[in-house]
Amino acid sequence: MNFGEQNLSLEKCPALVLNADYRPLSYYPLSLWSWQDSVKSVFLDRVSIVSNYDRVIRSPSFDMKLPSVIALKSFIKPLSNPSFTRFNVFLRDKFSCQYCGSKHLYITREHPFWLSNSFRRSIFVALHTPCTAKASKIA
Repeated sequence: MNFGEQNLSLEKCPALVLNADYRPLSYYPLSLWSWQDSVKSVFLDRVSIVSNYDRVIRSPSFDMKLPSVIALKSFIKPLSNPSFTRFNVFLRDKFSCQYCGSKHLYITREHPFWLSNSFRRSIFVALHTPCTAKASKIA
């Protein structure tokens, strides 16, 4: 055990929460619970411990290693359609321009409105400013 890890503040020891299929409940932001919530869920038998910190927490009658990764025992169905936000479009496009791979981005329509005449998520893409002319020529 590392002396520094034992002196680490408990507030800096969140637990990663996984669904019953061992996938994170959410990716951005990552699903993290405070140490209090994770210990409470262990005692209520709502989660199973996948991994622990080296840090030990103690009460007068009990001691346990602090959970670092926990998995829910009941499956929570994820949202089928995430909300339509700028961040989610960037996340879908992996934070890079869909034409040149640049990281200097903004969101635009891949097809002009007069061509598609609809408001579908799939027509919005993250693009680099010089690539917008390229996108309008392709459309």
